[in-house]
Parts: sequence; C-alpha cells; structure tokens
Amino acid sequence: MADDQNPHVFLTTTGFATKQAVAELRGRGVAIAPLLRQAGLPEDDVDRVIQGGDPIRHRISAAGQCRLLDLVSEALGDPAFGFRLAQKADPRDAGILFYVVSGGKNIDEALTLFARYQRIANEAFRVRLVRSADGLALETAFHGLPVQSARHNAEFGLAVIVKALRDVVGQKIRPARVAFAHSRSANPKDFERFFLCPVEFGRSAIEGTSDHLLAFSNDTLSVPLMTADAKLIDALKPFCEAAAKDRGVAMGTLRSAVERETEKLLPNGKAQAKNVAKALALSVRTLSRRLADEGTTFAEVVDELRRSLAQHYLKDSAMSLSQIAWLLGYEGSTSFNHAFKRWTGRAPSAARNEGASR
Repeated sequence: MADDQNPHVFLTTTGFATKQAVAELRGRGVAIAPLLRQAGLPEDDVDRVIQGGDPIRHRISAAGQCRLLDLVSEALGDPAFGFRLAQKADPRDAGILFYVVSGGKNIDEALTLFARYQRIANEAFRVRLVRSADGLALETAFHGLPVQSARHNAEFGLAVIVKALRDVVGQKIRPARVAFAHSRSANPKDFERFFLCPVEFGRSAIEGTSDHLLAFSNDTLSVPLMTADAKLIDALKPFCEAAAKDRGVAMGTLRSAVERETEKLLPNGKAQAKNVAKALALSVRTLSRRLADEGTTFAEVVDELRRSLAQHYLKDSAMSLSQIAWLLGYEGSTSFNHAFKRWTGRAPSAARNEGASR
C-alpha cells in the first residue's frame, strides 16, 4: 500500500469516464491522440484501460481524466459534456464496483457499499455519507483538484450514480437535493429534467464547501433493488476489500490543498494566507515553508489559480465580467481587467470574443 505521508503519490482511476469520452470522440470522428497528449494521458495506458486490462494494475491519472473531459468539452463546444456523457454511459462498464453495489438489498445498502469501495474506481474521488432524520446525503469531492477544474468529472459522477440506481431499481427515482460546488451562470433546465429535482450550482461560494451533494429521502432509500444478491456481495467483498486496501493512497500535494481552500474563499475576498493556513490547521510560517519545498509561494498559487479559473469562467457567455471578477475575489472589473492583461496581454472581453468566434 502507498505511504499516506508521501505528498507526491500519483492518484489514479480505472478510467470509466475516459472510456466513455473516447467512445464519444470516435463516434464523432474527432482525433483522440492530440487531446490525450494535452491531458497528459499516455495513449498506450488509455488503450489498455479501454481494452479491459487489470483494473488494479492498468490505471491512468485521475487528474488527467479530469483534464481530458475539460478538453473534450471545449473541442466539442459542449459546456455540459460530462453531464451528457453520463446519460449515455453504461454503468456496468465501471466493472466490479458496479456489480458489488448492485447486489445491495435497497438503495440505502447500495450507496453504503458504493461509499466503501468507490476508491477502487477513482482514488481522487472522495465520498462521505451524512445521515439525518430525513434521509442520506453523499458529499463528494475530487481530491487534489480545484473545484472548477473537476466540474465535468463531478457532473459525470453524480449523474452516473443516479443513472445506475435507476437501472438497478427499474424506476426513475429522484434525489431530494442535488448541489454542485462549482459555478454555472444559470441552472440549465436539462439538469433538472434528468435529476427530476432542482439542481443548485455554486455551493463552494455560497456554503464555503468544495463538496458536491447528492441527497435521498428515507422513502427513496428503502426502494428495493431488482438486482439484489447477498451471495454476490459475499463473493465480491474479499476482492473489493483487497483492492480498496491496495488503493489506500496519499492525499496529494500541499499546493492542491491550498488551491481547494483558496477557491472556496475567493468569492468572499478572504483568500489570504492566514485564512487558508487556518483552514489547513497550519501556521502561516509552516504554510510558506512547505509551499517553498514544493517550489512555489502562496501568492503564486493564488495568481495561477485565478488565471485558470478566469479562463474557465470566460467560456460561459452568460457570466458577466463583473460576476467573474467577484468569483475571483477582485473588488471590481477594473482590477480583474488589469490582472488578465498581465496574464495574457489582452483584455478579458477580447479573449471572450475570440473564443466565441472560433
């Protein structure tokens, strides 16, 4: 098992979303190799994953998979690519994780099994179950990745969970609540048509959390699975336990943790070193020293994060420049304009117009 204290451990995935994305690209006749290179995913590794190699040994970068979905979204001009991809996906392609989860007696047990073993499929995906008098909520996040960078993977993940549950119960169950941490300028109606409930965006800015949320009522949790099979669970559990133990890896670099906390604080104008250090249970001095060990500074991390987020936000034509400035923690559009010109040599409005004309 990997050393949990090693900050440089490589978080991997079986590539479920990557397989679906590659199939979509092939179906549309889009060149795949250039996008894989940009995402940092070796073509040979992806081929082994697609061909059904050993899911424990043949894996790809979890961060690379997130980058790939982002790149494909841009290449296809589909700002909700991950969400739409999930609706076409066959949950059985997730392999052993799907089959052990499908053996649960009801949705409650299926979600409990999923939370226990999901790391087999994606080491960067974190799931926490929160029970209340009203039901059960899954709080999920992609460790080591800023919220906005993982938005397509997050939308793919929550939509696939709901699709898989509908497949195994034989009815269109609906969540009690769906809330994504990342922002969208508006709540697209097709999200609500799929989930059959209101869908919220911007939980990171509104509630100060980088977790996405998928909640179910007690009535929904009690719905029985058509595929319930206690013997199947008993047969697969030893393999899942061994695989989950083998995938018990480290949590990523300090920089990735700083990016996550900073992204939550940016809209409130509170993304200062003292606040981030406090959230990470570190002193400002220790935060600075450990970032220096990774070859960076707090100011550099914030500046590069703002630049990356600005480029994401500008792709959303419905989001005004003043809204983007607020999300990035600037006092107004003027400060944002100055920063963007420093990064790129041009105004954000010019960058947006250039992207729209492609």
